[in-house]
Amino acid sequence: MRRTSCLALFPLVTASALWLVEPARAQPLPPPAPPAPAKVAWWTDYNAARKEAHEKGLPLVVVIGTDDCFYCRKLEAGPLKDAGVSNLLAGGFVALKLDATRAPDIAKALKVQLYPTTVIAAPDGKIHAFIEGYVEADRFGEQLKRVATAVATADWAARDFNEASKALAASDYPRAVTLLKGIAKDAGDKPVGTKAKQLLDEVEKVAANRLAQAKQLEARGRTQEAMDALADAVRQFAGTRAAADAASALAGMAEKPEAVQVRRARVARDLLAVARDDFRAGRLYDCIQKSEQLSLAYADLPEAKEATALIADIKANPERLAKACEQMNERTAAMYMALAESWSKKGQTAEASACLKKVMALCPNTRHADLAQAELTKLLGKTAPGVPTGGTKP
Repeated sequence: MRRTSCLALFPLVTASALWLVEPARAQPLPPPAPPAPAKVAWWTDYNAARKEAHEKGLPLVVVIGTDDCFYCRKLEAGPLKDAGVSNLLAGGFVALKLDATRAPDIAKALKVQLYPTTVIAAPDGKIHAFIEGYVEADRFGEQLKRVATAVATADWAARDFNEASKALAASDYPRAVTLLKGIAKDAGDKPVGTKAKQLLDEVEKVAANRLAQAKQLEARGRTQEAMDALADAVRQFAGTRAAADAASALAGMAEKPEAVQVRRARVARDLLAVARDDFRAGRLYDCIQKSEQLSLAYADLPEAKEATALIADIKANPERLAKACEQMNERTAAMYMALAESWSKKGQTAEASACLKKVMALCPNTRHADLAQAELTKLLGKTAPGVPTGGTKP
């Protein structure tokens, strides 16, 4: 391609004619040059590329074509040389080109019916996208971004599973349950999701055993001890079914007048202790919620005053209050994600899209925003399917 110089040619001016030349005027700066496409290291050996993707934890892009395929050459000359696509490939993928005539077994195993065909898979080999024929650069890039987000989500699940395991080792069951539930929901039937469900079942068994012990105390007439055990189960195993059952049993247990004040004082003390733990651990939104609950339900007890002081301490510090707001936004974003899924199941695409956009606005540059963007892209793809632009039959 010919390049046009941005420098114009001017006639020579002699010294005697300099007075005729107008003063130089400031010229507008030229627009910034578009980013140069990154150099993509294309592999040609399928097994070697699969090994590289697995060892480095990178998704794999396989472009399958033939030497005499018109649309294969068009894909190589256009979208695969596009700066946006090249930068995505070079920065986060293992890229592989295969000639179907030289690798017929692989083409057959992948059920290739049209050239070119592009397969995008996770590091473990699971196929996330199957693109038949020629597609434009923007659509090709969107597919790459979706797979990259899915792989990043898997990395997040692995990190949270590790954190949940540490929480279990420290007997921090509420945190472990929260993390494991998130993994089980987002990872689904993936191995990490299955492991998370198994650990949740184990925690439920421990909590159920604690609930059974409390009921035995009640059956023996040791009402106050049973109530203490139930309150302890609610606190230690928050988020489990057994904790919910313990809370119901505690609320439904016949209260003896002489035990009312003692129980209230103990519950208030325990709730304040949890709020303090949340404050020290930086779970400031949880701290505010528990402190507000304490100040409202136990306003006559000294613990309520301490809870009010905790709230005031957070609100008086802009950094702490900002962190509490971020945590609140994360909770709200999770609710909007669930609402988007519910709208989507009913076929209400506009409502689901609005919820996903709210998630991206609430939590920009976060995992929630990445998941919302991926779901939005998938949703829009379902409502406005692309029309194949070309391909070559084998």
